[in-house]
Formats: sequence, structure tokens, C-alpha cells
Amino acid sequence: MAEIIEFPDNFFGKHDRERVESFAGHEVAHGRATRWHWAKDDDDDDIFQLFAGGADEYLILSLSRDREQDAYCAHDGEGRHLVSGSLDHLMAEVDAYLTALHGEPPAS
Repeated sequence: MAEIIEFPDNFFGKHDRERVESFAGHEVAHGRATRWHWAKDDDDDDIFQLFAGGADEYLILSLSRDREQDAYCAHDGEGRHLVSGSLDHLMAEVDAYLTALHGEPPAS
């Protein structure tokens, strides 16, 4: 009989963590961000943060997971909701958002 394991509401599995970190590396390599960081929110849930600005660093993005919605969520640096959905969908939308934020033309 299989054991049922219930993860915390905001669980990022090892594979998803690696994918998010790789995605952040892609954004840093393109100059759209300067660093990334794993943190905890007020409810002690994992939150992934992406920063830009060097010495005058500022938060440009945060990613979290909402088990009730069964979706990943992205918020801009001010906390406004950008997109929710699967991790693949979220990364594609966030990449387009950061491209525009950085002043680059959209991919064709």
C-alpha cells in the first residue's frame, strides 16, 4: 500500500527548485537581473526572489506556490500578481515580462 505524503502548501520540489534557479541564471546571463535568493514569507513558506540594480538593488520578481490553486504564482517587485499556472507557463510569461521590463524588443 502506498503511503500518502502531504507537502506544505508552498512546497517547491527539488526538481522545480533546480528549474527555477536555472531560469534565474538565464535572466542574470541576459542582464535582466543581478541575483536570485530563496527566502521565506510571513507564513514560513518558500518564496523565490529575483533582484536587479547592483549597488541600488531592488526586488523585481517573486515566485511562490499555491497548493489551493495548484499553481505557481509570480508577483512583481511591488507585490502585484503577474501570472499563475504551471511552472513552464510561468517561466515563459515571466521571461517575456522581464524582457519588456529590461527594454528589449519582444522575441519574434
